[in-house]
Amino acid sequence: MIRRFLFFLLVCILIGGGTAGFWRVPRQETTWSGVVRLSSQNKAASEASLIADPYGYVHVFWAEENPDETNLILYARYDGETWSYPVDIYISGPNSPINGIAPFVDAYGTLHVMWAEGLFPKFMRYTYAPALDALSSANWAKPNQIRLQADQLDFLVDDQGIFHVLFGMNNAAGRGVFYAQSRDQAVTWSSPLWLDPDNPSELLPAKITFAFDDAGGMHAVWFYKAFEESNGDWVRYIQSLDQGQTWSKPFTIAKNSEGDDELNAFASPVMAVSGQTIHVIWAGGDLLYRHHRYSPDGGNTWSDTTRILGDLNGQAGDGLIIDGMGRPHYFAQIRFPVGIYHTYLDEDHWTFPQMIYFIRFGNTDKSDERIEAHATYPAIRLGNQVILTFTDPPPEDNRGLFVMTTTLKNIPPVAPITPLQPDLTETPDPTAAAETDNSSQGDPLTPTQTAIPGDTTPSKVGSPNLALVWGMIVSLVLVIGVLAYRQFSRS
Repeated sequence: MIRRFLFFLLVCILIGGGTAGFWRVPRQETTWSGVVRLSSQNKAASEASLIADPYGYVHVFWAEENPDETNLILYARYDGETWSYPVDIYISGPNSPINGIAPFVDAYGTLHVMWAEGLFPKFMRYTYAPALDALSSANWAKPNQIRLQADQLDFLVDDQGIFHVLFGMNNAAGRGVFYAQSRDQAVTWSSPLWLDPDNPSELLPAKITFAFDDAGGMHAVWFYKAFEESNGDWVRYIQSLDQGQTWSKPFTIAKNSEGDDELNAFASPVMAVSGQTIHVIWAGGDLLYRHHRYSPDGGNTWSDTTRILGDLNGQAGDGLIIDGMGRPHYFAQIRFPVGIYHTYLDEDHWTFPQMIYFIRFGNTDKSDERIEAHATYPAIRLGNQVILTFTDPPPEDNRGLFVMTTTLKNIPPVAPITPLQPDLTETPDPTAAAETDNSSQGDPLTPTQTAIPGDTTPSKVGSPNLALVWGMIVSLVLVIGVLAYRQFSRS
């Protein structure tokens, strides 16, 4: 018996010694909270649109459909410890779905929200409330219908109170990405400026992301995909450094070609801006690997393409945020094993991916107790507290919206600030425009464009998740060893 035991122990030592290098791979020891459901139990929720303000709150918006086919916009707020009870801030008419809710908090403490609504055509709407007092539906302004058509949108409000909106459109007026601005809080708008007249035929812009840099420059990323088809192309970038008066020519960050950067309808790029550094991550290749490019100088030059997360792949809607130290954090539901993974850029390398929510090992072991975790969209509160939202898969009749949180270690929180006092000069009331057709009012913008240099040659890197694969293999070998030992001891 002793001889048999020593034989089994020797096998385990050899296996463990042979794989010791894999177990020494550094891992992040981040502790996450339990999962909380934000949405209603008996309705299907959209993915979340969320934004953190500098005053200590995270604001989350989503849509739910009622049995009478009207749609609600719901709002909840997180203060770092507790979630508010969700309140409905808007209800649409029947058969008027709500798309692309886009929130923004300005320097004066106003929480602005825009969205696209309707079947065809879809028009923009706008409302607002004080960010510190938005938990009552009565404090939200009557929504203003904007006579600009949009399939999706994102928008910013600068320190001078100018509204900047980027939107995708596909109608008789044009197909592509357009820009407009308002200088009177969404009452009147400039004539739309077409930013990508060279867009690929038969494809529509999607996943528009819009952000400021630390000097007030505006940066945007999107890609193109076919409607309800699998093909896509062209991850693109554009900038304006003069409050939207002029725009650069669109720069193609990635496009279809042979190799791992091949794009389809699931490329879904995400962008985050830290100072003057712009990070863009997208999915490409037959198995949808993750690719990263960055610009260190406000979009003027771009790095080569590198593949991150190794052989982890798939696409279900990703998220990218910047922490208080200026580091980008990336979240995605990918495989295998299937789960939500987190990695961040630590100086010049992406950290070993940490699975923060396990879903399943493969395609045959789905469990009703685990959320399939689509649309992993994050926000970061006061520099070091991560709020991560995700949903059930879109086809679910009772698709839920969920959230979990963590505090990043070794990063001190950023102190909350007090909103600026607004200028006392009279400004138009946007609610007064609710009954006004304000399409394309105001002076048109100058369609001046300048080229952005950059290298589009991709380069490959290694597979940082190889340890995960070997860890599974080692576990399997150990199980086989136990079974072999038992069989050997019986003989």
